[in-house]
Amino acid sequence: MRKDKSIFVTLLFILVSVPITIACVSRGIPTSSTMSQAGSNSGQESEVSDINSKLLTHSSNSINIETDYLIGPSDLLEIKVLEAEKLDTTERVDANGYINLSLIDDVQVKGLTPIRAEEKIEMLLKDGGYINNPHVNVFVVERKSNTVSVLGYVNEPGNYELIGKVTLLDALALAKGLDKEAGTTVYITREIGKRQEKIVVDLDELFEKTSPSNQANLLISSGDKIYVPEASDVFVDGAVGRPGSYPIDDGETTLSQAISMAGGLASYANQGDVSLIRYLGDGRKEVVTVDLNSIREGTMQDPVLNEKDAIVVGSSGFKSFFYGLNVMMFGFGGGYHPPSR
Repeated sequence: MRKDKSIFVTLLFILVSVPITIACVSRGIPTSSTMSQAGSNSGQESEVSDINSKLLTHSSNSINIETDYLIGPSDLLEIKVLEAEKLDTTERVDANGYINLSLIDDVQVKGLTPIRAEEKIEMLLKDGGYINNPHVNVFVVERKSNTVSVLGYVNEPGNYELIGKVTLLDALALAKGLDKEAGTTVYITREIGKRQEKIVVDLDELFEKTSPSNQANLLISSGDKIYVPEASDVFVDGAVGRPGSYPIDDGETTLSQAISMAGGLASYANQGDVSLIRYLGDGRKEVVTVDLNSIREGTMQDPVLNEKDAIVVGSSGFKSFFYGLNVMMFGFGGGYHPPSR
C-alpha cells in the first residue's frame, strides 16, 4: 500500500512539473537550462546596443542635406530656363556623365550638385551669347546612380541613396543600425575600374580609439557593398573561392577547415599571408598571421576557431595585379595590404 502511494506521488509530481517547465520556455521565462545561454547573449546584445546608440548620435550630426546630392549616370534631370521656356527639357545623364541641351549641346554634370549644375549651364548660355543674364533651375527627378548596399545583420538591409558625403557610420545608420545578433567587424567590397578592393573595419576600435573624422570612418563610394556578419559565425574573405560568413562548431572547427568551407584558396592566394582576426571581448581584438604552408608541413598548429573570428587570405602581389584584388584592414592596430606588386 505504501509503495503504491509513493509511486502515485511521484507520477503526480512529474505531471505537475512538466507543464510548468513547458510554460516557462514558451513564455520566455528563464529556466536552469536557458540561464547560461541568456547570460552569454546579454553581453553581445549590450555591445550592439551601445554601438547603435553611438551610430544614432553620429548620424544625427553628420548626414548631409539633400542639396549636397551629387549627380551621376542614369539620373533623370529636369532643366528649366526662366528666360526661355523653349529650352526647358528633361534629360537622362548618360554613362559618361553628360546631358544634351539645346544650343550648348553636351554638358558634363557628373559629380556636380544641382546648384553647381545650374551655375554651369547659366555660364555656358551667357558665354555663348544666347542669354545675357540666364536663370536656370535643375531638379533631380530620378536618382539612379549613387547608391550603397547595406547587407547582413542590420535592422533594415537594402540599397540606400548617397546624399553628399556619406561615411561608413552614416550608411549603417541609414540601415537603422546593427541587428542584436550582429558582429562588430564590417566588410566592404568596392569596385575600382576592373579591380576589386576589400576593406575590413573594426567598429569597436573605430568608436573606442578614433574620431568620426579619422581614417577608419572611411567615406563610402557609390556601388559599395557593406556586409555585417552574424556574431556567431566566422567570416572568411580575401583570396578564397566564396568569401562570406560560415557557421562553425565553436572550439572544434580549424582555420583550414573554414577556408575549405569558403571554397578553398583562390589561384592568386598567398598561403603564407593569412590573417586571423580574433575577438577577445570588451572591444579587444588581436590579429595573428598564419602560414598555411607551415600548417601543412606540421611546423605550425592549425588554429581552432571561436565565434566572431574572421579570416582574411592575402593575395600574391604579382597574381593579384591580374585578378584585381586588394585587401585593407582598419582599426586592428595598423593597416594590412597584400605584398607589393
